[in-house]
Amino acid sequence: MQTFIVHNSHPRELLRDLGWKGFASFQVYVGSMILSGPLHTLFVASVIATTLLQGLIFDVWFALTCLITLIGYGGPAALVVAGLRRLGRSDLIAIQLLLPVYWVLHSIAGMRALHELLTRPYFWAKTLHGETRMARLGLARRTRAVSSSIGKD
Repeated sequence: MQTFIVHNSHPRELLRDLGWKGFASFQVYVGSMILSGPLHTLFVASVIATTLLQGLIFDVWFALTCLITLIGYGGPAALVVAGLRRLGRSDLIAIQLLLPVYWVLHSIAGMRALHELLTRPYFWAKTLHGETRMARLGLARRTRAVSSSIGKD
């Protein structure tokens, strides 16, 4: 959100720097990242509320809802599955069933970020990186391999 706000604080300069194609791409790309979580959560909530209040009614709206759900979940899921297969990580494909949960969590994080932006605009809730309870075996193996090969030349 901050990136979007900062870059759009002088839109004419951004347009001049990026050109109209780059400017439009930036607006769509970054804007869609900001809006995708809340829109997803709103869609899911409306589908659940409608189903609970009216039951399943097989009409044109039901068909449209199914189509939107299929495209909305199927497209990203297909991209992720293709990427995982390409990387040889088919073992992670089943986890993609949690993608809707991730999007709801993304929405909650977005709401929190918006609240912080409005109430504490100069606060940075920095995430600590590199701290883990799990051993990094792959990194340790590579480090030992590089260290052992250094002295052999």
